[in-house]
Amino acid sequence: MAWGQGPPDAIARILARAEAAAERGQDRRAWTLFNVARRRAEADDPRPAIAEAEALPEEAAEPTDAWRSRAAEARDAHDELAAEAPEHPQAARAARLRAWAAALAGEHAEAIERASAAAGLQDRESAALLRRLATLAVLRQDLPSARRALIGAHRAMPQESATLSDLGAVELALGRPGAAVERFARVLGRRPDDLLARRDLAGAMVAAGRAEAAVEILTQAAAAHPGDIDLRLELAHAALEAGDHAMAERAARAAIERSANDDGRGHTVLGAALTAQGRREDARAAFEEALRRDPGDVRARQGLESASGEPPGRSGRGASVARGLAAP
Repeated sequence: MAWGQGPPDAIARILARAEAAAERGQDRRAWTLFNVARRRAEADDPRPAIAEAEALPEEAAEPTDAWRSRAAEARDAHDELAAEAPEHPQAARAARLRAWAAALAGEHAEAIERASAAAGLQDRESAALLRRLATLAVLRQDLPSARRALIGAHRAMPQESATLSDLGAVELALGRPGAAVERFARVLGRRPDDLLARRDLAGAMVAAGRAEAAVEILTQAAAAHPGDIDLRLELAHAALEAGDHAMAERAARAAIERSANDDGRGHTVLGAALTAQGRREDARAAFEEALRRDPGDVRARQGLESASGEPPGRSGRGASVARGLAAP
């Protein structure tokens, strides 16, 4: 009798009790019942291994020691199942569950390699798994593995722009701004009205040393979204990087016009633009206003020290205004 057909058997009843216990938050009892089901089932019965793996946390977060141990048990159960019944009807699903269990148990890099190799074209389930594995890798500060997972997810579902966006962010974090520009440009080509994609591309261009192109992109975006303060600030920072200090001043003042009374970011970048123009007194006034609005603004404090000609040693850092304000 095939699984899922006919009256429930003893294994099905045990698993139902285990799943009910898990839904009530009785994790220890649930896992005891999963183990009972696995011991009593035939070696080629996929149900206990699949049920165990499905009970693992689905969120890409670092598991507790207890869940890490349970994930290792689920991984081992799937390895035993694969040895006994490598071609059972649930094999593909079991392989994906095994990969997630292994990742939670601490083996995310190997899981990514396996899942990437097994993923097919237009394989939505594998793509979703690889994205979860990428998130887990990022949480574990393993960006190269996250990149491999996202490349695998993109190959499985090449039309998914969200995967390309995530891949661009990882490329940027890995110090590969040129690759990030390529990823974000493809997203924007698919979704030309997507403001977030436009901003992502501009930020990557600044990091890649193409600030003038970023200014052009952000200028167009700011014209289309005049009330977006953050967009004006990003334009101001990009203009600073491009050496267009007058444009940076204009963008900063436009942001200030729309800012709340406790938002000093516009005055901070305005101070940087005025400092770059040699207008130290005006710059000092801008930094002072930024600190009045937000006393904790470190960049404004550093800028004020520079504009006032005071030694920066009191802050414990010798950063110049330009370096301290390189990014929003």
